[in-house]
Amino acid sequence: MSEAVVGIIAEYNPLHNGHFHHLARAREESGARGVVVVLSSYFVQRGEPAMVDKWARTAMALACGADVVLELPTVFSCHNAGVFANAAVDLLAALGGVTHVAFGMEEPQGDLETLGAILMEEPEAFKSALQRFLQEGFSFVESRSRALETLVPGSASLLRGSNNTLALAYCCRIWSRGYALRPVRIQRVGAGYHHRDLAPLASATAVREALRRGDWGSLALTVPPASAALLRQARERGRTILDFDFLWRLTRFLIPRLGVEGLRGMAEMREGIEHLLMDAARRALSWDDLVQSCVSRRYPRGRVQRHILHILLGLKHWENRALQRLGPPYLRVLGVTPRGREILRRSRPSRNLPLIAKASPPPGRWAQMVMAVEHRSAALWELGLPHPEAETESRRRVVLGE
Repeated sequence: MSEAVVGIIAEYNPLHNGHFHHLARAREESGARGVVVVLSSYFVQRGEPAMVDKWARTAMALACGADVVLELPTVFSCHNAGVFANAAVDLLAALGGVTHVAFGMEEPQGDLETLGAILMEEPEAFKSALQRFLQEGFSFVESRSRALETLVPGSASLLRGSNNTLALAYCCRIWSRGYALRPVRIQRVGAGYHHRDLAPLASATAVREALRRGDWGSLALTVPPASAALLRQARERGRTILDFDFLWRLTRFLIPRLGVEGLRGMAEMREGIEHLLMDAARRALSWDDLVQSCVSRRYPRGRVQRHILHILLGLKHWENRALQRLGPPYLRVLGVTPRGREILRRSRPSRNLPLIAKASPPPGRWAQMVMAVEHRSAALWELGLPHPEAETESRRRVVLGE
């Protein structure tokens, strides 16, 4: 009988005590001897640059219990919850040998099975309610939540939890594709995403603010020792993104240059948001001013930020849709331990995507498109540093853990 291997989908921006707890519980509740992490690349799901690069975050994961770290490329990591979840689950399934997927939830007792069945089958009552709420000006995510509420009372409350929403997306992908992955629900612990209080189980937001201030005493309280050491090293080397001013400067130049017609061809640009972005780029005085002037009931902050990042990365609508349909074209290893090498060796017979260790894609236009965006995302992320490095994707090698 093969050993259990648990998969985790994460951003680790940065890896804090709550993540460390989740890693330990995932291994314990699945009975797994190995842990495979699918890690967001340079830009995360909310449309923001990760505070430290994926190599530092990979080292944190290996030091805190992961055995293999796989890259979730930027074209999937900097996207809505559905695209993010689908690609990450596809990678775990494609590796072969992964038996479980563990995810945190605010309410692990929630009825994901009923909600998942509705989303996959899309009965007429659901579709009708969804269209009604969209026409009333709600975002797609809010409209979907309200439509589910009309069929399953209490679902809107459940889906207010961002981790619950991602959990539903992970499960829908597993069930719709018939993947042999067993979901493991883990109670989320600690402060909520936006809470800024510092405590042993502080939110990632509070941890990032402490890092911006260089508050090493608070960081020592809120992150594992390995994370604290790697964060201090990154800060001392000038390799932390401390503000988004570089994104603002690039946006203010590029959006007016593209014009409304140019914006219409970018990823997911619809419902007239190109006019809103154009006006905001001309008038706003900072990144937050730009984003906030576009936020509304229809356009949540995360969506606005992702739109801007897709523009800066040059991600076209047709390219984006094609990559969503095709999914990840390869498995890129960012980090591995000796046990991880054994996991990769055992997974070889059932693996159904090429495994790569360098920023050279396997043959085919599909893989080349994904890797081209990855190189652009690395270059864009570097511009947020005081001393950007060149060709980081080509030069970096797999992180080796103990």
